[in-house]
Amino acid sequence: MEAPWLRAPIVAIGEVTNVSSYGEQTVDRLPPPTSPEAHHLFWCIGDFHSVAVVKGALHKPIKRYLWATTIPDCHLWPEDPAFVAYRFKALAWYLREEGGFLRPPFDYGAWPFLGLFVAWEPSSTLSPQRQLGTLLLTLEAVSEDAGRYVEDMLSNADIACELLGKTQCAQRIRELSTENSALHEPLCQFLRSELGQECEVTR
Repeated sequence: MEAPWLRAPIVAIGEVTNVSSYGEQTVDRLPPPTSPEAHHLFWCIGDFHSVAVVKGALHKPIKRYLWATTIPDCHLWPEDPAFVAYRFKALAWYLREEGGFLRPPFDYGAWPFLGLFVAWEPSSTLSPQRQLGTLLLTLEAVSEDAGRYVEDMLSNADIACELLGKTQCAQRIRELSTENSALHEPLCQFLRSELGQECEVTR
């Protein structure tokens, strides 16, 4: 998650609608982790509707979004009801502008968005930056179990601290470490190693 965040000049909460084909292309090879047997690209286009901008700036609330995929029919994710994206209630898209279009930072090998399991609150008194930063440090917002949250914790916490600032980030991490015992030790380790904060790991 951290690589697309770093590469994206823009991160916006929104959705892509009115998706249609923009052409097809045959290529010799695609970057890993795409299968070496994949040689056909589908170019797709849709309308990107933003409801909040977390990083960078978007001067129009609706803009054309162009991407390439190896999935036929321009689906944004596989047509499998069990696929995790169907359970997301809000998406933070990693974006860049190119040739009048919005584009993902990477066409392959990385998701073009960060999925949230809770709805975005446009009327929140928090700024978009503080709202996303807080959600990244809220277990039920970004993960369906504590084990998976621990796997993604380093990138989640790094981005959250960028959005919240060190003081607020450390405070929220402390709160989260007391809310869920399974997270206490890894969060304490993050506080000590990454933020230079005291935190006692229980044995």
